[in-house]
Amino acid sequence: MKQLFSFAAAALMVSMLTVSCGTARKTVPAVEGEQEVAIVFNEPKYHSDKEFFRDSQSGISKDLSAAKKVAMQNTRQSIGAMVEAQIGLVVENYTTNEQTDSDSSVGNDLEELGRTVVNSQLSGLEIVAEKAFKLPDGSYRYHVCMQLSKDALGDALEEAIEKDAKLKLKVKKNSFRAIYEEVIKK
Repeated sequence: MKQLFSFAAAALMVSMLTVSCGTARKTVPAVEGEQEVAIVFNEPKYHSDKEFFRDSQSGISKDLSAAKKVAMQNTRQSIGAMVEAQIGLVVENYTTNEQTDSDSSVGNDLEELGRTVVNSQLSGLEIVAEKAFKLPDGSYRYHVCMQLSKDALGDALEEAIEKDAKLKLKVKKNSFRAIYEEVIKK
């Protein structure tokens, strides 16, 4: 009798765990008047990966070219912020690994050089995809996805370090590139 009771209790627990852990996702019901909206350029191919920084933004204006300018400027700013944050991590990791605390100007100089290189690289962003929509009020909504090559950015940083006489002497090029690859290519 005890064995039967133990077996029944175990079977009940297993079935409860199976039911409670195996429940499917519940869909959120739409409130009256709500409409689901498809987000433009939301597929994985439009997201940053190991090769490119990517972002998409939109702009709205009565003039199509103005909507395009707004969207492109928003995308440049977004990618610029993303890249500057990553360059900050590279510089921080490099100065920590190379223990350049005795000369903190190396970190500051690298950060300044990084900002300069990022700004110059942002002017050369590539357009991945673009879409324009005419809205009911006659204005335009323009969507754009742009990208920046991580390899090209790394090459530009190395070239800038090579041209800077002070940094050229203080920065170990191979070590810097290895840390760049480790941080940026995640």
